[in-house]
Amino acid sequence: MNIIKTQKKHLHSAAKIMEEAYYDSITEAKKELARKIRSNESFVALEENNVVGVLIYAKSYSHYANYMEDIIVAKNWRRKGVAKKLIEKYVDVSKKQTPKKQKYALSSTDVSNKTSINMHVTCGFKEIGRMKKLHYGKDEIFFAYDLRKKE
Repeated sequence: MNIIKTQKKHLHSAAKIMEEAYYDSITEAKKELARKIRSNESFVALEENNVVGVLIYAKSYSHYANYMEDIIVAKNWRRKGVAKKLIEKYVDVSKKQTPKKQKYALSSTDVSNKTSINMHVTCGFKEIGRMKKLHYGKDEIFFAYDLRKKE
């Protein structure tokens, strides 16, 4: 499996995965992903040149900390390590992009997404807080990865 920056040639197949997950339309997914391709804020997981996962993040989201906005894995590729590899790439890039004064890479998920919560913990993220009813009426859990910790 190869994790690389998303390129225009990946737009349709990556957007299709995004739409299948929760985007309202392929057009909406393409629009968001095209914006992230232009700003170099997304990665795709490729298996034999097929897109099997997408990660979108925001550079310098808050106080110069990167924030993982979306991580989506194609249904038939879940539980095969794709999300973990995408997150490892996100952490690695965050270590290079984040100024030394900011020690965290950030992420969040809603309290009912047990798979995402477990993935964050498994990948070394720590819960740093919760916001009531942020995620369509559900509480949102915020996570931080300490970029200075030794692997």
